[in-house]
Amino acid sequence: MRNDTRRAVSDTLGFVLVFGVIVATVAVVYVGGFDALTSARDAQQFSNTERAFDVLDSNVEDLAVRGAPSRTTEVLLSDGALGFADPVSFNVSTDSGRFYEATVEPIVYRADDGDRLVYANGALFREYGDRAVMFERPRVAAGDRTLVPVVATEAASREAATDNTRRLLVRTAVSSRDVERFSTPANLTVTSPRAAAWERYLEEELGTNCDGPADGRTGEVECPLPGDEVYVQGVYVDVSMD
Repeated sequence: MRNDTRRAVSDTLGFVLVFGVIVATVAVVYVGGFDALTSARDAQQFSNTERAFDVLDSNVEDLAVRGAPSRTTEVLLSDGALGFADPVSFNVSTDSGRFYEATVEPIVYRADDGDRLVYANGALFREYGDRAVMFERPRVAAGDRTLVPVVATEAASREAATDNTRRLLVRTAVSSRDVERFSTPANLTVTSPRAAAWERYLEEELGTNCDGPADGRTGEVECPLPGDEVYVQGVYVDVSMD
């Protein structure tokens, strides 16, 4: 009789231990799998929005280069927000005192984890914390005649945000165009939170040394422009989101 009791206790204890191991394993797999699925979903959303920004860049280039009056870009969001970043400025100035300055309102996608995609004056950036990487270059062209294009996006409507899947239309339309010609020496000054990324690009494109954040110019980069003449092509674009 005592042997039967010990056997029953042993079977019950074994069942409890096995059941506990199963529950713990399921919990670990669930938590780890849920985090992995969430990360994969967020990465896919960021990638999808990045492709939409590529289309946006191409559509705005149609306005600036090919003379189209307006374009519409579709952006699908399942999280995050689409809106406008803090204004940045582009200034071309000469020793004679002439200058051309334009203010740009960048278009920005803010993911829930804090990462961002930014379109600003023909350039596309990925931002991770305080670090910005330019992955699509603008149309600055250096030579005897240097071209500085300015695509000045301006908010025609304020920020749009969503917590659920939503189809947003980004409408871009040209409000005005102008061209200015300058004789050198002339400088280009970009004031932007992404000044370090602009500095890397401009030094490579212009073949010159620029003064930027590494030289103590917080949020600003200044570059001498090469060539005998500098042309600034300004295209002002109204942007609305609905």
